[in-house]
Amino acid sequence: MKHVLSADQFTRSELDGLMSRASEMEQMIQAGGSDLCRGRILGALFYEPSTRTRLSFEAAMMRLGGSVISETDVTFSSQTKGEVMEDTIRIVGSYADVIALRTKEKGEAKLAAHYSPVPVLNGGDGSGEHPTQSLLDLYTITKYHGVGQRPLKVAFVGDLKYGRTVHSLAKILRLYDGVELTFVAPDVIQMPEEYVASDDRILHTLEDSVLRESDVIYDTRMQKERFDDMEQYQQLRHAFVFTPEVVSKMQEEAILMHPLPRVDEIRQSVDALPQAKYFEQASHGIPVRMALIAEVLGL
Repeated sequence: MKHVLSADQFTRSELDGLMSRASEMEQMIQAGGSDLCRGRILGALFYEPSTRTRLSFEAAMMRLGGSVISETDVTFSSQTKGEVMEDTIRIVGSYADVIALRTKEKGEAKLAAHYSPVPVLNGGDGSGEHPTQSLLDLYTITKYHGVGQRPLKVAFVGDLKYGRTVHSLAKILRLYDGVELTFVAPDVIQMPEEYVASDDRILHTLEDSVLRESDVIYDTRMQKERFDDMEQYQQLRHAFVFTPEVVSKMQEEAILMHPLPRVDEIRQSVDALPQAKYFEQASHGIPVRMALIAEVLGL
């Protein structure tokens, strides 16, 4: 595994291995960390806002005993002088042993990997994919439901057109038998056809039957920064709102996930309910990204 660029690149056996290694990393964190990456450097290049992804990548490298160099504001980058991504990557690849990258344009992570002398980990490329997020999502689901071991119903709700996290996770889940996917969104932000299979369910409203029957509900925010039409955004921003009343219709053992940040699509009053797993989901970013860093570095 030289780079992590897309959910398409993984096989079922590779995913099983990564989930096992992430579990080992979680135990390693509890034991105080490791020096597995002593002397190694992570270059974090984030050209879109990020809190959880960037900090968990950096924390993952530090938990492994490595160091971090970072650039988090494009206005202070040489790109403002006209430097192209290819040149930036070549240079940072000479400073670091691995690069975690977030870009504004779909496909830029693959472009960066083509020119990088070191492994590139895609931390989100525009409205394209977010493969490392999909792996921590899978890790979270695996903790509560045996993915591939029994039938599993997963419903994606919200902004599915621009939601790169759901694009990657849908691809990942298709590698497991018995997973039924439902996409719930208004037409204008429904899941792009390239991520939809013939047996998937497409709905435009969140029906009570979906709430009752789903083992996993994966909610996403309406991404204001991706909309060209602000009037359309305002019309859609409250299309789906999870309140305690809505969540009470879910099975007690079902889980409610969200890649965060949330705005107001999940009320804070939901946080204390047993189905709410989004904060735990975010915490899984560290052991999963520790596993990925170790894998691409061959450690």
